[in-house]
Amino acid sequence: MSSVLVVDDEEVAADTVVKMLFEMNGATCWTAGESTAALKIVAEHKPDLVLLDVQLNNSPMDGFGILREAKRLHPVAHVVMITGFPDEEKQAKAKQLGADDYPIKPIPPEKLLEFMKKLGGPKA
Repeated sequence: MSSVLVVDDEEVAADTVVKMLFEMNGATCWTAGESTAALKIVAEHKPDLVLLDVQLNNSPMDGFGILREAKRLHPVAHVVMITGFPDEEKQAKAKQLGADDYPIKPIPPEKLLEFMKKLGGPKA
């Protein structure tokens, strides 16, 4: 079974739409709206997949800071950075820090499920 952490400061997107989508498809799922909560979940639960918004309002760290720390805490986690703003420099930075993908919002539900199925288990 896959486990997914969704980190997004838009509670409706994270808690309602995305969490329901993953849970309805058999995943254990957590949500966090900022870095402190996100990193606590990574440390305690070691999710297989982290969907991580790049820009987080009212968070001590942005998505890149969380990515760095999450990979330190759980090196085999798959991380997909999500953004509403295409930027090749940020995309390259995300890949350099260990992100598996960097899709642009809005992301269709089928694509989110594809991430879970493709990346939803620990790396070998």
